[in-house]
This record gives sequence, structure tokens and C-alpha cells, in this order.
Amino acid sequence: MMKPLRKPPGALPRQAFPEGAPISPRQMWAANRFWMETQNLVTKRYGGKRKQHWEVLLVMMKTFELGLKVIGQYERGVRNAERLEVRELDLYFDALPAAFDGYTLLHITDPHFDGLPGLDDRIVAAVSGRTFDLCVLTGDYRTELHGPIAATMDSLARVVAGVQVRDGFLGTLGNHDDCHMVAPMEEMGIRMLINEHVQLARGDAILQIIGTDDVHYYFTDQSLHALEHARNAFSIALVHSPELYDAAAACGVALYLCGHTHAGQVCLPGGRPLVRHVRTGGAFIRGHWRHDGMQGITGMGAGASGIPVRFNTSGEILVLTLRAGPAPE
Repeated sequence: MMKPLRKPPGALPRQAFPEGAPISPRQMWAANRFWMETQNLVTKRYGGKRKQHWEVLLVMMKTFELGLKVIGQYERGVRNAERLEVRELDLYFDALPAAFDGYTLLHITDPHFDGLPGLDDRIVAAVSGRTFDLCVLTGDYRTELHGPIAATMDSLARVVAGVQVRDGFLGTLGNHDDCHMVAPMEEMGIRMLINEHVQLARGDAILQIIGTDDVHYYFTDQSLHALEHARNAFSIALVHSPELYDAAAACGVALYLCGHTHAGQVCLPGGRPLVRHVRTGGAFIRGHWRHDGMQGITGMGAGASGIPVRFNTSGEILVLTLRAGPAPE
């Protein structure tokens, strides 16, 4: 029988620290994240900060939306975005502990619940009658970047209540999410990994899950330090975007799960994206990929960002089955 998620030595306690206790890494993260959010700062991996001018982006999106309506393609794009597929993959690893052979992960990323009404119900319906070992969530639960979160949290809670898993839910934040989401998500049963790691045990076998904060808008070196724990066990990294692919591979991560790109969301025929929306890792904006011995999956996202339309892509959730040993030819 699977043992529950356990914290490795040095992991953060879940309860608040008593008065007078040292400030925890989680508390330091929350204070820094809150400051970056309120200042509209984007921090870059290789140094530097800049102000994000959301009004320019909003004007561009509204102009594109209006253009689609003028040429009669907006409703078609919405229908495309509402289509949700379940994609299943077997992933093979020589180093996977035999005890975890056949372990199933349900990967949901980028639902942007406030952008597509009814998406929570479509996700639950898509996996109705199935049970998975673990559900992992890699960020962007809403479309808005600021403001109330209650409606988004309600939609996420309906998904948590409707999805059947044996070992629970693990989550990370995306660039559309704010630090206030962590507490309600943990209250509904999602163990949030904010530059932290947890371990699953089957007997003496360990499967380690590492989660980072968003690295597209809110990069800090804490995410790199979190990945260094991969040297201790077979590890899966949950990162919102593919932009830490090289660092994760260098640290020995076996599987890198991310989203963020929506596979371009609006693409030319053949799937060529108009916008990649990454600073690094542009070769890994969709599908199953490899880098320096590490495997990666960039999900196309369950929802749509900015404008609720898709062209030449589709929304998806992923069912990933871990297999021990080499892949069949």
C-alpha cells in the first residue's frame, strides 16, 4: 500500500510558526512574491527586473479579438478552445524504481477557469469513472493577473472534488496566479510546492516531486536550489513553463512537467505558433521532448489565455503512466 506524502528532512512544516520563531523560507517567499506582484515587476533568470505594462498587452489582445469578430472567426475560435482532449502517454525510465512501474499521473495545466465558463465540469467529465495515483497541477488557474480569486478557487475546488486520486494533489503557481492562492488551495487538499519537494514511498522505493514557483514572471534562485534535491532520488519536476529545462537536466531531474505556452494557442496551419511566450526553451513549447537525458512534457493547457480562442491547437489534460525500463522500439 502506498504511504502518504512525506516530507524529507528539512522540508517545511505546514503549520504557521509561533510568535518569535525564525522566518521560514515559505514566509520569505510570500513577502517577496507579494512585493513583485504589487509592483508589477517581472524578474528574469539571468538578471534584471522590469515593469510589466499590462495596459499595452490588453490593447493588443482587444485589437486581435475585434479583428477575429470582424472576419467572422471569433465564434469558431471559442468552439476550438472549448474542445478538451485527454492525451495518454507511457513514459519509460531505466532509473524508475520498480515499485512505481505503472504509476499514473493526471497532469492539468493552464485551465484559466475564469476565461472558459464550464471548464471545471468538462475536466471532471473527461476523467469520470477513472482513478489515478496522483494529480499534478502546474499553474495558471485564472486569466486575470490581479483581483478577486474566489470564483477561480471555487472552480478548482470542483475539480479537486470530482477527480479520483489515491495519493492526492500537488500544485505549483503560474505567472497568472498570486501568492494569496496558496492558502485556499492547501485548504481544499492541494499540497503546494513553492520551491519545495516531497517524497512518495513504496517500501524502500522513493519517488520525489519537486515544485518551483513560476519562473516566467517571478524567477528567483530559490527555484534552482529546489531542483538540486533531484540528486537524492528519482525526481519529477513541476515547473510552470519549460524555461528551466537546462537547469533541471543538469540537476538530474528525470521528468519535467510544465505548461504555460498553450502550444502557441493561436497557430498557423501545421501548428506553427504566432507567439511562443518563452525567453528560453523555445524548442520545447509543446508535447514530449528530451534534453540531456531528461524527458519533458509541455502540456497544451486545458484552457485559453487572454482571449478564449484557439486555432490549430486544442485544450488537453494528460494521463502519464510511468514505466520502468527501456522504451519498446
